[in-house]
Amino acid sequence: MNNKRCQLHPSLRLALRTLFLLAACILFASLLAACQGGIPALEATPSPPPATATPLPATLPAADPYSGAGFDAFLAELEGSLLRDRPALVTRYMAQLPAGPLTDGDRAIFLWQGTARSGVQVVGDMNSWDPAGGLPLRRIEGSDLWVGEARYEPDARLDYKFVVDGGTWLLDPLNPRTMLGGFGPNSELAMPAYQPPPELTPAAGEIPAGTLTEHTLESSALGQTRTFFVYQPASQLIGAKLPSVYIHDGGEYISLIDAPAILDRLIADGAIPPLVAVFIPPVNRTLEYAGSEAYITFLAEELVPFVQATYDTDPSPAQTANVGASLGGLLAVAAAVSRPGVFGLAGGYSGAYSVGGDAVIGALRRAGPLPLRLYLAVGIYELAVSGDPDEGNLLAANQRLVQVLQADGYDYVYVETSQGHSWGQWRDFLGDGLRFLYGGQGPAGAMSDE
Repeated sequence: MNNKRCQLHPSLRLALRTLFLLAACILFASLLAACQGGIPALEATPSPPPATATPLPATLPAADPYSGAGFDAFLAELEGSLLRDRPALVTRYMAQLPAGPLTDGDRAIFLWQGTARSGVQVVGDMNSWDPAGGLPLRRIEGSDLWVGEARYEPDARLDYKFVVDGGTWLLDPLNPRTMLGGFGPNSELAMPAYQPPPELTPAAGEIPAGTLTEHTLESSALGQTRTFFVYQPASQLIGAKLPSVYIHDGGEYISLIDAPAILDRLIADGAIPPLVAVFIPPVNRTLEYAGSEAYITFLAEELVPFVQATYDTDPSPAQTANVGASLGGLLAVAAAVSRPGVFGLAGGYSGAYSVGGDAVIGALRRAGPLPLRLYLAVGIYELAVSGDPDEGNLLAANQRLVQVLQADGYDYVYVETSQGHSWGQWRDFLGDGLRFLYGGQGPAGAMSDE
């Protein structure tokens, strides 16, 4: 067998060697470009994208520093600071405080700055003005700031004062709101949901004002000369006699809450008809208002006839009311029960119906159903108005009276307010009572039981 080794021509071997070197150079250039981000060297399976991190929530805006949460943050900062830094922190915070107390929902925060040896308390309607049951404030160590907080109904309106060292009674210097009372002005706490009645808000235009005339009358029943004031409305009903309302503690109704201005607004708004109001100051208040038959005789047989003759008022009992607050509320109901042929309407605000061992409640029960329409309002904080624990609980006394009214089918409205034994309450609900007595409308925005 003839074996011959195959040999390539030299020129062909040179060409093949050249092609091999050229291919190697091209492959090397491709690999180099891939490493530098140029032409991809190999077609690889794409890798999944990296996992995206869950975004962090956006930073919440800081709470209003004078809201409940903002105050909590300030207090935490204050109590976590060095003692030497606290006066400056307090000064900075208090310099921007819009007013006190701070209120948020049902929370009230009282703040007081000053020096006290034995302490500072909040005393007022919320504790029947008893310092022994006052709200104590605590001093923040290293500062002159005193802090206390309590929970009240979101619509509460309460009078109060600070009592310093057990004997100095002060208005809240941070609170511009005040309410007049029988012993001067008090600071007024208005919780966030409290709304004054429409007749106390500014009117859109000028309100026609009625006139107030002073009179005196010789009373045979009382054996004395009595002074009273008669309000006449700015508008009159042509050809009709006006209704009338007799208001006990008449001087205070004029001076403390400006009842004539409230009547002006109610009449201008059409909430009540034009009427004549008789404001009667007491002489011996406790004796006269605790069911004195002589005083009721003066009202029904001397004063009412004088007003009807002088001002031509409607003599119908259904158009003749008497109203009052506290002992005046007791008198209003007692006079209506005693003289239903004269007073067919009665409004009792915080009526002290517990006086005399529930005497007026017993009289109403014994009388049976009478042709009366009654409006009753009392504060849920009126639990200890006097030193007698039974007689001073006006809330319970009003509830007992309502049981008789309900059992005998009376036409009445009963309101429990988020207030205390205060002219502020009696101011707020005067209009509601008159609306019901003269128009049959229940109280706007208040709990009622008809």
